[in-house]
Amino acid sequence: MSSNYVIKLTALGPRVRGLRAKCLPKDKLNALILAQTIDDAINALKGTDYGNVIEKLGKITDEAQITNEIRTYVVKSISSLASSVPSPASTILKSYLMRLELENIKVIAKSLMKGLEGGVTLESMINVAVEEELGRRHVLAAIMSVRDIEDLRNKLMEMHHPAGPALDSFVKVSKQYSQYGNALIDTLIDRAFIEYLAHLAEIDNSVGKFVKGLIDFYNLNVFLRSKLWGLSQELVNELVIRTGNVFSTAIKIYGESPTRILEEVASVFPSLDQLIKVAGSSDLRTLVQYLGPFSYRFAKDLEEYMVSLFTEFSPGAALATVHFRFIESDLVITLLNAFLEGLPRDFIVKLYGPVI
Repeated sequence: MSSNYVIKLTALGPRVRGLRAKCLPKDKLNALILAQTIDDAINALKGTDYGNVIEKLGKITDEAQITNEIRTYVVKSISSLASSVPSPASTILKSYLMRLELENIKVIAKSLMKGLEGGVTLESMINVAVEEELGRRHVLAAIMSVRDIEDLRNKLMEMHHPAGPALDSFVKVSKQYSQYGNALIDTLIDRAFIEYLAHLAEIDNSVGKFVKGLIDFYNLNVFLRSKLWGLSQELVNELVIRTGNVFSTAIKIYGESPTRILEEVASVFPSLDQLIKVAGSSDLRTLVQYLGPFSYRFAKDLEEYMVSLFTEFSPGAALATVHFRFIESDLVITLLNAFLEGLPRDFIVKLYGPVI
């Protein structure tokens, strides 16, 4: 199998290797986490691609600025990789950019629900670069002027957009669970992205293996958060992706104790044991608190597993590397924005230190 990838996708391996080499080493990430000021954090990133992006920004003034510039860099690096390799790898890698378009839709949906704070404009929070790379500026043009969440849903459904069914589900459940509005939008649109990638699995077996890992981790998030928040089985059924080891195990025992759910899910999804180790506890509230930071560790482990199983010449391993790069960039954005949000540094160290 590996030799077939080398023959068919000879150009892919070296380029994936090059992208992996640009990922932040452990010492840089630790320095970023331990930084006491934003200047210390910027110094920690010097000599890296992220450092170059931040240097071009000059004075950092707001979270949207950091988020947009780093994501634009990620968009261009993914697009560059996709355009330099043959099909089907090029098609598969470019498809990952849909994630960034879906992030734009999250921003629009949340602004329709609660508005924007502190004089922030919607335009400043939208990443136009991804639409330009995808040749889909017409999507933004169609949805930027929508009146409300239902109007957004209708526009997306008309375009047969992956986010259309997600917003349709949101409209159905949000009235009963309005206190979880933002979380529901994030969850349902994340599901839409994974389901979008799942359609690529038929192109290559390695892609299917990668998507299977994403599905299990997504479903773990849904079950743990839903159990903590006391969400009904009916709503859980609306949120989960109905396949994979985590789903088939947890759905049958959702009404039982958290301890039982953790034991059973860990037996089919070893990453849960790793999450418990990182959190230093099997307490449900603590585990949910660490789910976000742990996504970095999970993405890193999944990428290493995919490369060892299929080599860097496979589309699935390349997709896993691109995914890890996105998750890493999200971590950098979070750590930099934490200074602007005024979050206590000891809290950041406690939450993110164990996942590196």
